[in-house]
Amino acid sequence: MQDAYLILRGRQYYLKLAIPRPIRHLFPSGTGKPRDYIVEALGPDRTPAGLERDHRVALYRTLFARAALMTPEAIKDELAAIKRQIERRKLPLPPLQRELERLEADPAFREESAAEFLRVFRERLRSAPFPEKEEVTSMAINAALVAGLKQKTPAGGETINQAAEAWFTEMRRPDAGIRPQTLDGHRLRVRAFVEHAGDIPLATVTRKMAADFLTHISAGRSGRTTNNYATTMMSLFKYARDRGLIPEGAPNPFEDQRRKVVGEEREAFNSAEVQKLFAALPIEVAPKKHSPETALPWAVRIAAYSGMRLEEIAQLTVPDIQRRGTNGGTVVVFDIHNGDNEHHIKNGSSARAVPIHSALVRAGLLNYAQALPQDGLLFPGLKRRASKGGKIGARLGELFRKRLIAIGLKREGLCFHSLRHTLAERLEAAAVSQTDAARVLGHAIEGMSYGTYSSGPGLIRLAAVVEEIRYDD
Repeated sequence: MQDAYLILRGRQYYLKLAIPRPIRHLFPSGTGKPRDYIVEALGPDRTPAGLERDHRVALYRTLFARAALMTPEAIKDELAAIKRQIERRKLPLPPLQRELERLEADPAFREESAAEFLRVFRERLRSAPFPEKEEVTSMAINAALVAGLKQKTPAGGETINQAAEAWFTEMRRPDAGIRPQTLDGHRLRVRAFVEHAGDIPLATVTRKMAADFLTHISAGRSGRTTNNYATTMMSLFKYARDRGLIPEGAPNPFEDQRRKVVGEEREAFNSAEVQKLFAALPIEVAPKKHSPETALPWAVRIAAYSGMRLEEIAQLTVPDIQRRGTNGGTVVVFDIHNGDNEHHIKNGSSARAVPIHSALVRAGLLNYAQALPQDGLLFPGLKRRASKGGKIGARLGELFRKRLIAIGLKREGLCFHSLRHTLAERLEAAAVSQTDAARVLGHAIEGMSYGTYSSGPGLIRLAAVVEEIRYDD
Protein backbone atom coordinates (compact mmCIF):
# COMPACT_ATOMS: atom_id res chain seq x y z
CA MET A 1 0.00 0.00 0.00
CA GLN A 2 3.17 2.11 0.23
CA ASP A 3 2.29 5.64 1.50
CA ALA A 4 -1.36 5.63 0.44
CA TYR A 5 -3.75 6.91 3.12
CA LEU A 6 -0.78 7.75 5.39
CA ILE A 7 0.14 11.36 6.13
CA LEU A 8 2.67 12.95 8.46
CA ARG A 9 1.72 16.01 10.52
CA GLY A 10 4.48 17.25 12.77
CA ARG A 11 5.86 14.12 14.43
CA GLN A 12 2.64 12.09 14.19
CA TYR A 13 1.46 9.78 11.42
CA TYR A 14 -2.24 9.78 10.54
CA LEU A 15 -4.62 7.64 8.54
CA LYS A 16 -6.50 9.70 5.94
CA LEU A 17 -9.05 7.55 4.09
CA ALA A 18 -11.63 9.10 1.74
CA ILE A 19 -15.24 8.10 2.33
CA PRO A 20 -16.96 7.28 -1.00
CA ARG A 21 -19.03 10.31 -2.05
CA PRO A 22 -22.43 8.49 -2.34
CA ILE A 23 -22.32 7.38 1.31
CA ARG A 24 -20.70 10.38 3.01
CA HIS A 25 -24.04 11.45 4.47
CA LEU A 26 -24.05 8.18 6.42
CA PHE A 27 -20.85 9.21 8.26
CA PRO A 28 -21.70 12.57 9.86
CA SER A 29 -19.18 14.62 11.79
CA GLY A 30 -19.74 15.89 15.32
CA THR A 31 -21.64 18.86 13.86
CA GLY A 32 -23.89 16.61 11.79
CA LYS A 33 -22.30 17.45 8.42
CA PRO A 34 -21.18 14.63 6.05
CA ARG A 35 -17.56 13.66 6.53
CA ASP A 36 -15.21 13.47 3.55
CA TYR A 37 -12.45 11.49 5.26
CA ILE A 38 -11.66 9.13 8.11
CA VAL A 39 -8.69 10.74 9.91
CA GLU A 40 -7.06 8.94 12.83
CA ALA A 41 -3.72 9.16 14.63
CA LEU A 42 -1.40 6.18 14.17
CA GLY A 43 1.66 7.09 16.20
CA PRO A 44 5.12 8.58 15.60
CA ASP A 45 6.88 5.54 14.11
CA ARG A 46 6.60 4.93 10.35
CA THR A 47 6.63 1.12 10.20
CA PRO A 48 4.07 0.43 12.99
CA ALA A 49 1.92 3.23 11.61
CA GLY A 50 1.95 1.62 8.16
CA LEU A 51 0.93 -1.74 9.54
CA GLU A 52 -1.87 -0.19 11.59
CA ARG A 53 -2.93 1.80 8.53
CA ASP A 54 -3.33 -1.41 6.50
CA HIS A 55 -5.45 -2.97 9.24
CA ARG A 56 -7.78 0.00 9.57
CA VAL A 57 -8.18 0.53 5.81
CA ALA A 58 -9.37 -3.08 5.51
CA LEU A 59 -11.89 -2.56 8.35
CA TYR A 60 -13.30 0.69 6.99
CA ARG A 61 -13.45 -0.47 3.38
CA THR A 62 -15.45 -3.51 4.45
CA LEU A 63 -17.90 -1.16 6.17
CA PHE A 64 -18.05 1.18 3.15
CA ALA A 65 -19.01 -1.73 0.89
CA ARG A 66 -22.03 -2.53 3.07
CA ALA A 67 -23.01 0.94 4.26
CA ALA A 68 -25.57 1.72 1.53
CA LEU A 69 -27.75 -1.15 2.78
CA MET A 70 -27.32 -0.42 6.50
CA THR A 71 -29.32 1.83 8.80
CA PRO A 72 -27.54 4.82 10.42
CA GLU A 73 -27.82 3.03 13.77
CA ALA A 74 -26.17 -0.10 12.37
CA ILE A 75 -23.35 1.99 10.89
CA LYS A 76 -22.87 3.72 14.25
CA ASP A 77 -22.68 0.33 15.98
CA GLU A 78 -20.17 -0.93 13.40
CA LEU A 79 -17.97 2.15 13.87
CA ALA A 80 -18.06 1.56 17.62
CA ALA A 81 -17.05 -2.07 17.06
CA ILE A 82 -14.15 -0.96 14.87
CA LYS A 83 -13.06 1.48 17.57
CA ARG A 84 -13.16 -1.27 20.19
CA GLN A 85 -11.10 -3.54 17.95
CA ILE A 86 -8.54 -0.76 17.45
CA GLU A 87 -8.35 -0.18 21.20
CA ARG A 88 -7.77 -3.88 21.83
CA ARG A 89 -4.80 -3.81 19.47
CA LYS A 90 -3.28 -1.12 21.67
CA LEU A 91 -3.13 -3.44 24.70
CA PRO A 92 0.45 -3.93 25.91
CA LEU A 93 1.77 -7.23 24.61
CA PRO A 94 4.96 -7.66 26.68
CA PRO A 95 3.02 -8.88 29.76
CA LEU A 96 1.33 -11.49 27.55
CA GLN A 97 4.74 -12.59 26.32
CA ARG A 98 6.11 -12.71 29.85
CA GLU A 99 3.13 -14.81 30.96
CA LEU A 100 3.73 -17.22 28.07
CA GLU A 101 7.42 -17.51 28.94
CA ARG A 102 6.49 -18.23 32.55
CA LEU A 103 4.08 -20.94 31.50
CA GLU A 104 6.60 -22.48 29.14
CA ALA A 105 9.09 -22.72 31.99
CA ASP A 106 6.55 -24.57 34.10
CA PRO A 107 7.25 -28.35 33.86
CA ALA A 108 3.52 -29.05 34.14
CA PHE A 109 2.95 -27.10 30.92
CA ARG A 110 4.64 -29.78 28.81
CA GLU A 111 1.97 -32.26 29.84
CA GLU A 112 -1.01 -30.05 29.15
CA SER A 113 -3.11 -30.45 26.04
CA ALA A 114 -3.76 -27.45 23.82
CA ALA A 115 -7.29 -27.05 25.18
CA GLU A 116 -6.05 -27.32 28.79
CA PHE A 117 -3.34 -24.77 28.11
CA LEU A 118 -5.94 -22.33 26.82
CA ARG A 119 -8.01 -22.84 29.98
CA VAL A 120 -4.98 -22.35 32.24
CA PHE A 121 -3.88 -19.29 30.29
CA ARG A 122 -7.31 -17.71 30.63
CA GLU A 123 -7.27 -18.33 34.40
CA ARG A 124 -3.82 -16.82 34.88
CA LEU A 125 -4.69 -13.95 32.57
CA ARG A 126 -7.36 -12.77 35.00
CA SER A 127 -4.70 -11.94 37.56
CA ALA A 128 -2.12 -10.64 35.09
CA PRO A 129 -0.79 -7.24 36.23
CA PHE A 130 -1.59 -5.08 33.22
CA PRO A 131 -4.49 -2.66 32.56
CA GLU A 132 -7.70 -3.47 30.69
CA LYS A 133 -7.12 -7.21 31.01
CA GLU A 134 -10.91 -7.74 30.91
CA GLU A 135 -10.92 -6.46 27.34
CA VAL A 136 -8.48 -9.06 25.98
CA THR A 137 -10.49 -10.88 23.33
CA SER A 138 -10.42 -14.48 22.28
CA MET A 139 -8.50 -13.33 19.18
CA ALA A 140 -5.62 -11.99 21.28
CA ILE A 141 -5.62 -15.09 23.48
CA ASN A 142 -5.61 -17.35 20.42
CA ALA A 143 -2.70 -15.44 18.90
CA ALA A 144 -0.79 -15.92 22.14
CA LEU A 145 -1.79 -19.57 22.19
CA VAL A 146 -0.34 -20.14 18.74
CA ALA A 147 2.93 -18.54 19.84
CA GLY A 148 3.03 -20.68 22.99
CA LEU A 149 2.27 -23.95 21.22
CA LYS A 150 4.31 -23.40 18.08
CA GLN A 151 6.92 -25.87 19.22
CA LYS A 152 4.62 -27.89 21.43
CA THR A 153 1.74 -29.01 19.23
CA PRO A 154 1.07 -32.64 20.17
CA ALA A 155 0.84 -35.42 17.59
CA GLY A 156 -2.35 -35.06 15.59
CA GLY A 157 -2.82 -31.46 16.78
CA GLU A 158 -3.20 -29.95 13.34
CA THR A 159 -4.15 -26.32 12.97
CA ILE A 160 -7.19 -25.07 11.08
CA ASN A 161 -5.18 -24.36 7.92
CA GLN A 162 -3.40 -27.72 8.02
CA ALA A 163 -6.65 -29.63 8.34
CA ALA A 164 -8.31 -27.45 5.70
CA GLU A 165 -5.58 -28.07 3.14
CA ALA A 166 -6.02 -31.83 3.56
CA TRP A 167 -9.78 -31.38 3.19
CA PHE A 168 -9.39 -29.25 0.06
CA THR A 169 -7.04 -31.84 -1.46
CA GLU A 170 -9.68 -34.50 -0.84
CA MET A 171 -12.33 -32.37 -2.54
CA ARG A 172 -10.10 -31.76 -5.57
CA ARG A 173 -10.07 -35.45 -6.45
CA PRO A 174 -11.78 -36.00 -9.84
CA ASP A 175 -14.21 -38.51 -8.36
CA ALA A 176 -15.25 -36.15 -5.55
CA GLY A 177 -17.61 -34.27 -7.84
CA ILE A 178 -16.95 -30.91 -6.16
CA ARG A 179 -17.22 -27.85 -8.39
CA PRO A 180 -14.31 -25.36 -8.33
CA GLN A 181 -16.69 -22.60 -7.21
CA THR A 182 -17.84 -24.71 -4.27
CA LEU A 183 -14.25 -25.38 -3.24
CA ASP A 184 -13.35 -21.70 -3.56
CA GLY A 185 -16.32 -20.82 -1.34
CA HIS A 186 -15.13 -23.22 1.36
CA ARG A 187 -11.61 -21.83 1.10
CA LEU A 188 -12.80 -18.23 1.52
CA ARG A 189 -14.91 -19.09 4.56
CA VAL A 190 -12.10 -21.01 6.28
CA ARG A 191 -9.79 -18.08 5.59
CA ALA A 192 -12.30 -15.74 7.25
CA PHE A 193 -12.24 -17.86 10.40
CA VAL A 194 -8.43 -17.92 10.49
CA GLU A 195 -8.31 -14.15 10.01
CA HIS A 196 -10.75 -13.76 12.90
CA ALA A 197 -9.36 -16.28 15.39
CA GLY A 198 -5.91 -17.20 14.14
CA ASP A 199 -4.55 -20.45 12.69
CA ILE A 200 -5.10 -22.26 15.96
CA PRO A 201 -5.10 -25.99 16.70
CA LEU A 202 -8.40 -27.69 15.99
CA ALA A 203 -8.68 -29.01 19.51
CA THR A 204 -8.68 -25.50 20.98
CA VAL A 205 -11.77 -24.25 19.13
CA THR A 206 -14.72 -23.99 21.50
CA ARG A 207 -18.41 -23.48 20.88
CA LYS A 208 -18.11 -19.94 22.20
CA MET A 209 -15.36 -19.17 19.71
CA ALA A 210 -17.53 -20.60 16.93
CA ALA A 211 -20.51 -18.52 18.07
CA ASP A 212 -18.36 -15.36 18.34
CA PHE A 213 -17.08 -15.89 14.80
CA LEU A 214 -20.57 -16.35 13.35
CA THR A 215 -21.76 -13.23 15.17
CA HIS A 216 -18.82 -11.34 13.67
CA ILE A 217 -19.59 -12.69 10.18
CA SER A 218 -23.31 -11.95 10.41
CA ALA A 219 -22.78 -8.17 10.49
CA GLY A 220 -24.18 -6.88 7.21
CA ARG A 221 -24.80 -10.39 5.85
CA SER A 222 -27.98 -12.39 5.44
CA GLY A 223 -28.81 -15.33 7.68
CA ARG A 224 -28.35 -17.67 4.74
CA THR A 225 -24.83 -16.38 4.10
CA THR A 226 -23.94 -16.71 7.78
CA ASN A 227 -25.23 -20.28 7.70
CA ASN A 228 -22.92 -21.02 4.76
CA TYR A 229 -19.98 -20.14 7.01
CA ALA A 230 -21.36 -22.37 9.77
CA THR A 231 -21.84 -25.25 7.33
CA THR A 232 -18.31 -24.97 5.93
CA MET A 233 -16.68 -24.96 9.36
CA MET A 234 -18.91 -27.75 10.65
CA SER A 235 -17.94 -29.85 7.61
CA LEU A 236 -14.25 -29.14 8.19
CA PHE A 237 -14.45 -30.33 11.81
CA LYS A 238 -16.43 -33.42 10.76
CA TYR A 239 -13.72 -34.23 8.20
CA ALA A 240 -11.03 -33.73 10.87
CA ARG A 241 -12.87 -36.00 13.29
CA ASP A 242 -13.19 -38.70 10.60
CA ARG A 243 -9.41 -38.51 10.17
CA GLY A 244 -8.83 -38.91 13.89
CA LEU A 245 -7.56 -35.38 14.42
CA ILE A 246 -10.27 -34.80 17.02
CA PRO A 247 -11.13 -37.46 19.61
CA GLU A 248 -14.08 -39.59 18.62
CA GLY A 249 -17.18 -38.34 20.38
CA ALA A 250 -15.77 -34.85 20.90
CA PRO A 251 -18.39 -32.21 20.11
CA ASN A 252 -18.21 -30.34 16.82
CA PRO A 253 -18.01 -26.66 17.89
CA PHE A 254 -20.04 -25.53 14.86
CA GLU A 255 -22.79 -28.13 15.20
CA ASP A 256 -26.25 -26.61 15.80
CA GLN A 257 -24.79 -23.12 15.33
CA ARG A 258 -26.81 -22.28 12.24
CA ARG A 259 -28.94 -19.19 12.63
CA LYS A 260 -32.68 -19.05 12.15
CA VAL A 261 -33.48 -17.35 8.85
CA VAL A 262 -36.40 -15.03 9.52
CA GLY A 263 -37.92 -12.56 7.11
CA GLU A 264 -35.51 -13.33 4.29
CA GLU A 265 -38.00 -14.79 1.88
CA ARG A 266 -37.45 -13.40 -1.58
CA GLU A 267 -40.13 -11.02 -2.74
CA ALA A 268 -41.32 -10.72 -6.31
CA PHE A 269 -41.50 -7.54 -8.39
CA ASN A 270 -44.89 -6.41 -9.63
CA SER A 271 -45.43 -5.46 -13.28
CA ALA A 272 -45.04 -1.73 -12.64
CA GLU A 273 -41.72 -2.33 -10.88
CA VAL A 274 -40.45 -4.49 -13.73
CA GLN A 275 -41.37 -1.78 -16.22
CA LYS A 276 -39.60 0.79 -14.03
CA LEU A 277 -36.51 -1.42 -14.04
CA PHE A 278 -36.59 -1.74 -17.82
CA ALA A 279 -36.91 2.04 -18.18
CA ALA A 280 -33.98 2.63 -15.80
CA LEU A 281 -31.79 0.12 -17.64
CA PRO A 282 -31.85 0.91 -21.38
CA ILE A 283 -30.18 -1.74 -23.51
CA GLU A 284 -27.38 -1.33 -26.05
CA VAL A 285 -27.54 -3.67 -29.02
CA ALA A 286 -24.06 -2.63 -30.18
CA PRO A 287 -22.10 -1.21 -27.23
CA LYS A 288 -18.80 0.47 -28.06
CA LYS A 289 -17.20 -1.33 -25.12
CA HIS A 290 -18.56 -4.33 -23.25
CA SER A 291 -18.68 -3.98 -19.48
CA PRO A 292 -20.79 -5.14 -16.52
CA GLU A 293 -22.81 -1.93 -16.96
CA THR A 294 -23.72 -2.80 -20.57
CA ALA A 295 -24.47 -6.41 -19.60
CA LEU A 296 -26.83 -5.59 -16.72
CA PRO A 297 -29.83 -4.36 -18.81
CA TRP A 298 -29.71 -7.56 -20.87
CA ALA A 299 -29.27 -9.75 -17.79
CA VAL A 300 -32.34 -8.17 -16.13
CA ARG A 301 -34.51 -8.75 -19.20
CA ILE A 302 -33.28 -12.32 -19.69
CA ALA A 303 -34.06 -13.09 -16.04
CA ALA A 304 -37.48 -11.49 -16.30
CA TYR A 305 -38.42 -13.48 -19.41
CA SER A 306 -36.67 -16.79 -18.75
CA GLY A 307 -36.35 -17.21 -14.95
CA MET A 308 -32.65 -18.01 -15.31
CA ARG A 309 -30.39 -17.60 -12.28
CA LEU A 310 -27.85 -14.79 -12.27
CA GLU A 311 -24.84 -17.06 -12.70
CA GLU A 312 -26.62 -19.02 -15.48
CA ILE A 313 -27.08 -15.76 -17.39
CA ALA A 314 -23.61 -14.37 -16.73
CA GLN A 315 -21.83 -17.47 -18.02
CA LEU A 316 -23.85 -17.74 -21.25
CA THR A 317 -21.78 -17.99 -24.41
CA VAL A 318 -22.85 -17.01 -27.91
CA PRO A 319 -23.14 -20.72 -28.93
CA ASP A 320 -25.61 -21.17 -26.05
CA ILE A 321 -28.19 -19.31 -28.16
CA GLN A 322 -29.36 -22.06 -30.48
CA ARG A 323 -31.99 -22.70 -33.14
CA ARG A 324 -33.49 -26.13 -32.69
CA GLY A 325 -35.61 -27.85 -35.29
CA THR A 326 -38.94 -29.37 -34.35
CA ASN A 327 -41.85 -30.93 -36.20
CA GLY A 328 -43.45 -27.50 -36.35
CA GLY A 329 -40.44 -25.41 -37.39
CA THR A 330 -37.65 -23.98 -35.25
CA VAL A 331 -37.39 -22.64 -31.72
CA VAL A 332 -34.60 -20.35 -30.54
CA VAL A 333 -33.48 -21.36 -27.04
CA PHE A 334 -30.99 -20.70 -24.28
CA ASP A 335 -29.01 -23.92 -23.80
CA ILE A 336 -28.28 -24.13 -20.06
CA HIS A 337 -25.82 -26.92 -19.38
CA ASN A 338 -22.86 -28.11 -17.38
CA GLY A 339 -19.67 -29.83 -18.37
CA ASP A 340 -16.81 -27.45 -19.15
CA ASN A 341 -14.71 -24.74 -17.55
CA GLU A 342 -17.19 -22.00 -18.43
CA HIS A 343 -20.45 -23.66 -17.41
CA HIS A 344 -21.33 -24.58 -13.85
CA ILE A 345 -24.98 -25.05 -12.95
CA LYS A 346 -26.60 -25.54 -9.57
CA ASN A 347 -27.61 -29.20 -9.99
CA GLY A 348 -28.63 -31.81 -12.54
CA SER A 349 -32.20 -30.56 -12.91
CA SER A 350 -30.89 -27.08 -13.77
CA ALA A 351 -29.78 -28.33 -17.21
CA ARG A 352 -32.49 -27.28 -19.65
CA ALA A 353 -33.40 -25.55 -22.87
CA VAL A 354 -35.48 -22.41 -22.35
CA PRO A 355 -37.18 -20.90 -25.42
CA ILE A 356 -36.24 -17.25 -25.92
CA HIS A 357 -39.20 -14.95 -25.38
CA SER A 358 -40.28 -12.83 -28.35
CA ALA A 359 -39.80 -9.69 -26.23
CA LEU A 360 -36.07 -10.43 -26.10
CA VAL A 361 -35.98 -10.96 -29.85
CA ARG A 362 -37.77 -7.65 -30.43
CA ALA A 363 -35.31 -5.94 -28.08
CA GLY A 364 -32.49 -7.06 -30.39
CA LEU A 365 -30.88 -9.91 -28.44
CA LEU A 366 -30.18 -12.01 -31.53
CA ASN A 367 -28.63 -9.02 -33.32
CA TYR A 368 -26.55 -8.30 -30.22
CA ALA A 369 -25.27 -11.89 -30.16
CA GLN A 370 -24.61 -11.93 -33.92
CA ALA A 371 -22.20 -9.02 -33.58
CA LEU A 372 -20.02 -10.86 -31.05
CA PRO A 373 -17.25 -13.41 -31.68
CA GLN A 374 -19.17 -16.62 -32.23
CA ASP A 375 -17.09 -18.68 -29.81
CA GLY A 376 -16.99 -16.31 -26.85
CA LEU A 377 -19.07 -15.09 -23.94
CA LEU A 378 -22.43 -13.44 -24.52
CA PHE A 379 -21.29 -10.77 -22.05
CA PRO A 380 -17.53 -10.45 -22.64
CA GLY A 381 -17.22 -7.55 -20.19
CA LEU A 382 -17.73 -9.87 -17.21
CA LYS A 383 -14.82 -11.43 -15.33
CA ARG A 384 -14.69 -14.24 -12.81
CA ARG A 385 -13.75 -13.04 -9.34
CA ALA A 386 -11.64 -15.19 -7.06
CA SER A 387 -12.92 -13.23 -4.06
CA LYS A 388 -16.46 -14.42 -4.90
CA GLY A 389 -15.63 -18.08 -5.31
CA GLY A 390 -14.85 -17.75 -9.02
CA LYS A 391 -18.34 -16.51 -9.89
CA ILE A 392 -18.71 -14.44 -13.04
CA GLY A 393 -22.01 -12.76 -12.19
CA ALA A 394 -21.04 -11.20 -8.84
CA ARG A 395 -20.52 -7.72 -10.27
CA LEU A 396 -23.94 -7.80 -11.93
CA GLY A 397 -25.56 -8.54 -8.58
CA GLU A 398 -23.76 -5.58 -6.99
CA LEU A 399 -24.75 -3.21 -9.79
CA PHE A 400 -28.36 -4.40 -9.66
CA ARG A 401 -28.55 -3.69 -5.91
CA LYS A 402 -27.19 -0.18 -6.44
CA ARG A 403 -29.67 0.47 -9.23
CA LEU A 404 -32.56 -0.67 -7.04
CA ILE A 405 -31.46 1.82 -4.41
CA ALA A 406 -31.04 4.60 -6.97
CA ILE A 407 -34.57 4.26 -8.39
CA GLY A 408 -36.22 3.74 -5.01
CA LEU A 409 -37.16 0.07 -5.37
CA LYS A 410 -34.83 -1.49 -2.82
CA ARG A 411 -36.56 -3.17 0.12
CA GLU A 412 -36.05 -6.24 2.30
CA GLY A 413 -36.23 -9.45 0.29
CA LEU A 414 -35.87 -7.75 -3.11
CA CYS A 415 -32.77 -8.63 -5.14
CA PHE A 416 -31.76 -10.00 -8.54
CA HIS A 417 -33.05 -13.46 -7.59
CA SER A 418 -36.47 -11.85 -7.08
CA LEU A 419 -36.82 -11.75 -10.88
CA ARG A 420 -36.89 -15.54 -10.81
CA HIS A 421 -39.69 -15.47 -8.24
CA THR A 422 -41.46 -12.85 -10.34
CA LEU A 423 -41.45 -15.13 -13.37
CA ALA A 424 -42.72 -18.05 -11.28
CA GLU A 425 -45.65 -15.89 -10.18
CA ARG A 426 -46.34 -14.88 -13.78
CA LEU A 427 -46.48 -18.52 -14.84
CA GLU A 428 -48.76 -19.39 -11.95
CA ALA A 429 -51.07 -16.48 -12.82
CA ALA A 430 -51.24 -17.79 -16.39
CA ALA A 431 -52.33 -21.23 -15.06
CA VAL A 432 -49.23 -22.93 -16.44
CA SER A 433 -48.84 -26.48 -15.14
CA GLN A 434 -46.26 -27.07 -12.42
CA THR A 435 -44.45 -29.52 -14.69
CA ASP A 436 -43.97 -26.99 -17.49
CA ALA A 437 -43.06 -24.26 -15.01
CA ALA A 438 -40.41 -26.60 -13.56
CA ARG A 439 -39.00 -27.16 -17.07
CA VAL A 440 -38.61 -23.40 -17.53
CA LEU A 441 -37.13 -22.75 -14.08
CA GLY A 442 -34.91 -25.84 -13.92
CA HIS A 443 -36.62 -27.42 -10.92
CA ALA A 444 -36.62 -31.15 -10.33
CA ILE A 445 -39.78 -32.88 -11.60
CA GLU A 446 -40.96 -35.56 -9.22
CA GLY A 447 -41.10 -39.01 -10.75
CA MET A 448 -39.14 -38.01 -13.86
CA SER A 449 -35.47 -38.73 -14.42
CA TYR A 450 -35.25 -36.35 -17.39
CA GLY A 451 -37.41 -33.29 -17.46
CA THR A 452 -35.88 -31.16 -20.22
CA TYR A 453 -37.41 -30.80 -23.65
CA SER A 454 -34.59 -30.59 -26.19
CA SER A 455 -36.63 -30.73 -29.39
CA GLY A 456 -39.93 -31.88 -30.85
CA PRO A 457 -43.51 -30.95 -29.93
CA GLY A 458 -42.62 -30.56 -26.26
CA LEU A 459 -40.26 -27.68 -27.07
CA ILE A 460 -42.94 -26.01 -29.21
CA ARG A 461 -45.33 -26.23 -26.25
CA LEU A 462 -42.70 -24.86 -23.88
CA ALA A 463 -42.18 -21.89 -26.23
CA ALA A 464 -45.91 -21.15 -25.91
CA VAL A 465 -45.59 -21.39 -22.13
CA VAL A 466 -42.75 -18.85 -22.11
CA GLU A 467 -44.84 -16.46 -24.23
CA GLU A 468 -47.36 -16.36 -21.37
CA ILE A 469 -44.88 -14.22 -19.43
CA ARG A 470 -46.05 -10.60 -19.70
CA TYR A 471 -45.43 -7.38 -17.79
CA ASP A 472 -47.80 -5.01 -19.57
CA ASP A 473 -50.77 -5.44 -17.21
